[in-house]
Amino acid sequence: MALAWQSPVYVERRRLLDLLPEEPGFAVHLEAPAGFGKSVLAGQLASRLGLRTFWASALLGEPRALLAEALGLPREAPWGAVVAALGEAPSLVVLEDLTGEEALSPLLRTLPCLLVLASRKPLPYPELPKLLAEGRLVHLKAPDLAFTEEEAEALFGGREGWREAHRATGGWALPLFLSAFTGRPPEPMALLRGLRESLSEEEFQEGLLLAALPLLPAEKALPVTEGLFQKGLLQRVPPGYRLHPLLREMAQGTLRAEVQEAVRKAEGRLPPELWAEALFGAGLEAELLRLLESPIPLPIPAEKLLAWEGLLRRGGPRTRLRLGEALLQVGRREGFALLEPLAREEDPALALQALGHLAYYEAEPLLGKALPEARAHLERGLALLDRVGGELAGRFLNDAARVPYEEGRPEEAEALLEEALRRLPPGSPYRLAPLTNLAFLRFEREGSLLGRIAALEEAVERLGPLGPANLAGHLRDLGRLYLLLGERERAREHLRRAQEAEGHPLAALEARMLLAHLEEDAETLARLVAQAELLENPYLVERGRALLASLRRDPGLLKGLRGFLPALARALLREDPALLPPRPEEREERLYWHAARYRLLREEEDLEALLSLTDAGERVLPGLVPLGLLPRKRPELARAYPLEEVLRSGWKEAVALRLAEIPPLRVEVLGGFRVRNPLGGVELKGKAREVFALLLLGLPREEVAYALWPDLSEEAALNNLYVWLNRLRKALEPWGLPTYLGEEGLRHLACDLHALEEALRREDAEAAFALYREPLFPGLDHPLLDRKREAVFHRVRALFLQKGEPRYLERLLELDPLDEEALLPLVEGCLARGQRARALAHLERYRKKLWEELGERPPPRVEALFRRLSG
Repeated sequence: MALAWQSPVYVERRRLLDLLPEEPGFAVHLEAPAGFGKSVLAGQLASRLGLRTFWASALLGEPRALLAEALGLPREAPWGAVVAALGEAPSLVVLEDLTGEEALSPLLRTLPCLLVLASRKPLPYPELPKLLAEGRLVHLKAPDLAFTEEEAEALFGGREGWREAHRATGGWALPLFLSAFTGRPPEPMALLRGLRESLSEEEFQEGLLLAALPLLPAEKALPVTEGLFQKGLLQRVPPGYRLHPLLREMAQGTLRAEVQEAVRKAEGRLPPELWAEALFGAGLEAELLRLLESPIPLPIPAEKLLAWEGLLRRGGPRTRLRLGEALLQVGRREGFALLEPLAREEDPALALQALGHLAYYEAEPLLGKALPEARAHLERGLALLDRVGGELAGRFLNDAARVPYEEGRPEEAEALLEEALRRLPPGSPYRLAPLTNLAFLRFEREGSLLGRIAALEEAVERLGPLGPANLAGHLRDLGRLYLLLGERERAREHLRRAQEAEGHPLAALEARMLLAHLEEDAETLARLVAQAELLENPYLVERGRALLASLRRDPGLLKGLRGFLPALARALLREDPALLPPRPEEREERLYWHAARYRLLREEEDLEALLSLTDAGERVLPGLVPLGLLPRKRPELARAYPLEEVLRSGWKEAVALRLAEIPPLRVEVLGGFRVRNPLGGVELKGKAREVFALLLLGLPREEVAYALWPDLSEEAALNNLYVWLNRLRKALEPWGLPTYLGEEGLRHLACDLHALEEALRREDAEAAFALYREPLFPGLDHPLLDRKREAVFHRVRALFLQKGEPRYLERLLELDPLDEEALLPLVEGCLARGQRARALAHLERYRKKLWEELGERPPPRVEALFRRLSG
């Protein structure tokens, strides 16, 4: 008998049930680990169909013998007798807990029933691929069976906690059910026992390793990792794979020793920095300290090292060296106290690394810029260079070059960077840093802004695992430079990446400030300024307050601040050039200074300075000078500004230079009437809409005039048309230059009707399906438009009938429920796929609609088919 699943916690999952066949001759394979709802789904299918149902578990014996007994046959009856008995009445057979060792070939070859196979692993039966190719098998795996958020919400019946439970389990059915019943986390040992039985030993060991890792990068995944994902036990995110949080928690709490052993075995497989994370995640502190004490690069972001701070403070000198740098990267000055004793170590390699960190961070504006101390560290490090290898010497010189640059000695900084490149081995990944710094110096000394951007973009692409501390800073700098060029979207993209990057929290904080200002989010920016104040970071406080004051137009926020950025913001807000700070030396600051001076005084010498300070020329203007402040005699300067801004300005001379850039007019007339130019939606009313629609059909002006005013003379009709064409032109082209409406009609447009007609010409049913909507030209009533509507519909209908695919036929029935030519092949297709109930539903809808609208009975062929299926 059919099993009934009436408990309210078993949500009917129509998303899955609608995929399943409904009559003998078809099969379903449900493949997933324990607890993914295979039995429940099979039970819901049985309840829906009401067929004679036989249910057996391979754990209780051979399926043939179990089915024979259920059918009233001797247990030793051969498959031939079992198959014959199953064929005597429509039947559903559910076989659970299959391993692939069962002898099912006779049943699979004949399929006298609707057959559901449930297994925790792939089944090797040779008949399954053949059934799949014939369209007679539906194969659902763990990702298919996992609950969606909507299903999880329904499972909880409106109670709180469903979202958190879904996030924790990734849609795994069993813990979701238990949580819905009890409101508590599921009992871990039962779930882990079921998983161990469902997985190979290799798969289980991979899961134990991932229990110690927050993320396994995609490039370190193995085939077994992908297998765990296919079984629904891992989440795949763009960077890689991670274990579902609930599974990680259970494994860490219940199988701690096994997790640790799996991590130890991964030493050769994982790179050292990832293995370090695994060691920490598994609680192997002694092994982690030994790894951190080894003299190898370990590019672990500062935030992660600081999460281990208590442990690292107990480590040896190299461990404290890593911790000291991490503390300074996040703006914590106690890092100096950890590094200073290490700078006096007898080991020259260790001492030189400590001196390089001290020199760099003592010169860092974000940490207060103590230049005398930085110079002392630089000099002590230079004396050690010949006692270490080229790699360490080059890295020190690159870091120490920060000192002469901040002292205003760019030539010395450049010499140190060149020496760094001379000492670094040719294949060293550390060469990227001095190359990037040299590009920065060329910008400062020569104005090579584009070269600096190119070098930063290359560095971001090539940094790899050795550069987590540099990534956030490079991305922040790129965002700031693209803002300088007025490229707001590219700036936004880099700043968003910078704020999420690990390794340099202060750079990430500055990126968040710039992004909040860009998005005019004063509330967020104020919170970030408060964060900088808590960090007692003068540079970020000044940067943040200057941005916030400009956003809120409040110079009072700058009270007490004397730095360059606050002074510049104060002068602009009070519109007083006397408040401008002295002309700065740094090139980027000079750009902002000349821009502010031009905005206040309109002196062209400042404009010329902006154009000559970098190799970007006029491209720096959009980020510095509003378009409306440019001299009207120089429209060529507007070429770098966003096109939309130029079009809105009404500056015809500037628009004329950009005509080739104006994008097509976007026109939608299928299912709606929408027209968009680069400035947004265009509202067409009354006669203007009719004129536009007829021009869209390609009619010449004379025919449009006659079609709209047939009772007037030709001259009067044309005069009326010219009046409406002028109104239409003003609506379509408010910038005042001919763009979309010419003497010959409409031009330079992208129209969904034209795209549909092209798809019909190519017989591209997929494109036509995506495009076609009714009504065509909604809200307009004209015989010419009526003829167009009819012609387009018949072409679409002919193409969909020709292709004959179910969704095309269903679309035709949505358009015309009485389309018998679409109904019959659709019903036949349902029957071919074993979906008898769906076929019958289509026929019932047709019969009902025919009677309601016309009071008629179905044609004999349709009626005979309906009676055969319903009988």
